[in-house]
Amino acid sequence: MVKAFQPGKTKRFEGKSRLKPTLIIVSAPSGAGKSTLCAKLVGEYPEIIENVSFTTRKPRNKEEDGVDYFFIDKREFQEKVSRDFFVEHAQVHGNFYGISFAQIDTAIRAGRPIILDIDVQGAKTLIKKFSDALTVFVLPPSIEELERRLKARDHGTTNNFALRISNAASEMTQAGVFGHQIVNDDLNRAYSEFKKVVENELGNS
Repeated sequence: MVKAFQPGKTKRFEGKSRLKPTLIIVSAPSGAGKSTLCAKLVGEYPEIIENVSFTTRKPRNKEEDGVDYFFIDKREFQEKVSRDFFVEHAQVHGNFYGISFAQIDTAIRAGRPIILDIDVQGAKTLIKKFSDALTVFVLPPSIEELERRLKARDHGTTNNFALRISNAASEMTQAGVFGHQIVNDDLNRAYSEFKKVVENELGNS
C-alpha cells in the first residue's frame, strides 16, 4: 500500500542528484491518482523535493499542517497575496491554494528537482511562468471510475463532491496543455510510464 503523499516529510538526501534541477508539474482531476504517483516517484528518488502548498481549506482525514499543506485562514492568505508571497494562487472548489516562490527557488538553487502536485488551474499558470518545467497530466480511465475512486478514498465524505465531479470533465479537456499525458487505469503500469518520462527528461546520465 503506497502511503499518502506527504510533501513535508521529505527524506533527508545527501549526495548528487540523479535528476536535473527542474520543476516537475503534475496535475489531474481530483481522484485521478496523481498524489499516489508522486509519492511512489519520491520514494524511489529521494532527491526530489516536494512542494508544500498553502490552503484555506480544512484538513481531510489525517492530514498534518506543514506536512500535507500549510493550513491558514483566508485573512492570512490574503495578507500573503498582498506582499507577492505566492508565485501562483487560485480559488479551487471554493477554497484558496497558493505556492510560495521561495520553495521552488531554494530547490533549484540547491541542484534538486522539485515536484508540484497541483490543480489544473494552478498548473496552467505555472506552465506560463516556467517554460522549461516537466509537465504531466494524469487522466482517469473514465468519469465513472473517477467518481468511484473519490467515494472510496474519503469513504463517501469528500468535500464538495458534486463540484469535483462536475469540474472533472472540463479539467480533462486541458490535458493537451501538458507535455505528457498518462492514463491511470492500472497503478503499476501508470507509474512505470510516469517514471520513464521523468528519467528520460531529467536523467543526468
